[in-house]
Amino acid sequence: MMHEITKGLEGVEVDSTAVSLVDGQAGKLSYRGHFIESLIDWPFTRVVLLVLDGIVPTPAEQAEFEVQLARAAVLSEPDEALLQLAAQTPVHPMTVLQGLIPLLSHSAGFERFGDAAHGLTIAAKLPALIAGLHRLRGGETTTAPSPSPDPNVRFLAQMGLPARPALARAFNITQILQIEHGFNASTFTARVVASTLAPIENVLAAALGALHGPLHGGADQAALEMAVEVGTPDAAEAYVDACLANGRKIMGMGHREYRLLDPRARFVKQLAGELARGTPLEPIQQTLEAIEAHFLARMLERGKSLYANLEFYKGIVYRAAGLPPNYFTAAFAMARVYGYLAHFIESRTDNRIIRPAARYVGITPA
Repeated sequence: MMHEITKGLEGVEVDSTAVSLVDGQAGKLSYRGHFIESLIDWPFTRVVLLVLDGIVPTPAEQAEFEVQLARAAVLSEPDEALLQLAAQTPVHPMTVLQGLIPLLSHSAGFERFGDAAHGLTIAAKLPALIAGLHRLRGGETTTAPSPSPDPNVRFLAQMGLPARPALARAFNITQILQIEHGFNASTFTARVVASTLAPIENVLAAALGALHGPLHGGADQAALEMAVEVGTPDAAEAYVDACLANGRKIMGMGHREYRLLDPRARFVKQLAGELARGTPLEPIQQTLEAIEAHFLARMLERGKSLYANLEFYKGIVYRAAGLPPNYFTAAFAMARVYGYLAHFIESRTDNRIIRPAARYVGITPA
């Protein structure tokens, strides 16, 4: 008897995890037993350690981790030379990161994380790489990290942005909401590569390759570009109807896991609205809201409930932070990399190479 093939592995449990729970039926997300609603105002590094270790860190443990991250965040001379070369190419920032990650220099620190230690060094360097690439391509020089213990604050400083409390808080919350999300496509990619016992730099490079896709992490860039293309809230209804009539996907609407509203989207929509108010981003925010409203109405007419996901409004937060759209997914990677590392560590405790079967439907040999 032949088993039914489940394209995309939807609903198929391929392994167990204690890192996060994505409860799609209830519209809930938790990291290590803590609902995200209770985590959004924590320091970013405190949430990272919770995800990595499974327990809430002490203040001393958090402070030590922040010192290690700050030390590892400084790009070495070879790292700077690689970045200078990469900045001269026209390729997408995600492709640059995927190419640079296996080449970054090692540094001491994070020894207690074992095989994942170099991965944490890579994670620490990502903000400097992204900000540095952006500045170099804009004809500026890279900047030294700020003295802040918060990697998100350091990133905003390296981007050359003023320390606005509202922006810093919105960016921090957005990054916390993106640290971890179950066996999504890029995390599963990380676990597949990790299962071969490949080194951590290869695991992270592969995961970023999956994250780049517009059906995954790249949806943030696609959603904002869609709103700009639509132009005004008045044009949203016709746009939605045309997409539905032609079978064109509306980027950032709906989610494989959630049958109710993506809990992360609720926070990001509010933050985006606050940052956009009274700025040139406000018409784009209003256009996104109009697209969402018309899409929800059309889905209800069809007896369906599909809502905006995290990616739909996130571009407003990132634009307020000074990021061009093609850097959005790279900023996403700055947070999700810690989720990849948590899964890498977890997979090493009971490793078995991931090697599914495929049903052959080709010509039968004679």
